Amino acid sequence: MEAFDKIKEIRSYALVNTEDGSVELEKSAGNVQIGDLTAFFSSAGEVIRDSLLMGTIKCLSLCYGDNRLVIFPHQSKYIGVEIPRGLEPVEIIDKVLASLTIEEKPKVELPRSLSSKVKQINLLVDEFGGADKKTRWLDLLKQGLDVLGGDLLPFVGIINEELSFKNNPPAEKEDDFVQGLRSIIDFLVKKAVEEMGSSQARAKVQAVIERMK
Repeated sequence: MEAFDKIKEIRSYALVNTEDGSVELEKSAGNVQIGDLTAFFSSAGEVIRDSLLMGTIKCLSLCYGDNRLVIFPHQSKYIGVEIPRGLEPVEIIDKVLASLTIEEKPKVELPRSLSSKVKQINLLVDEFGGADKKTRWLDLLKQGLDVLGGDLLPFVGIINEELSFKNNPPAEKEDDFVQGLRSIIDFLVKKAVEEMGSSQARAKVQAVIERMK
């Protein structure tokens, strides 16, 4: 499962159904059956919790040899991950949950009218900022979004140094969002003229037009 495989600290992992204790997914790097351990100790944890009226147990942590098994609930599953013994369980849990949130999120699909404007904005930031001033132009993009974004703001964000839609926009807002993105483009071009002069700004805009083809 990609959400686990891309976290380098995780050596093995398993998913266990919280209802019947069945192992739904397992990847073990060594001889230890992570699925069986996760199923056994998650069930044992429930018994101890209920017997001692402990309330919610956020996670279980078991150490053996150089390894640590961290077990925690997520939706209808218990997740068990084997990590190096010296690592903090909470940090790994946070990484796993963040990775799962990204993986479970539905794919964003944009109409061409919006995707082309997003691409144009990212290319403008790239051209205006170059190798040395990218951070400066990302800050200007944030300023433009704050001032001109309007209803667009909840749907977009700067992710990995690029403007991206975080969620699928409602179809009835397409025209409004296109206009909002045009306003951002105008804002960036105006800032470029102020900072580098009209001739250089025009040349960089032309370079973006060529890259858009």
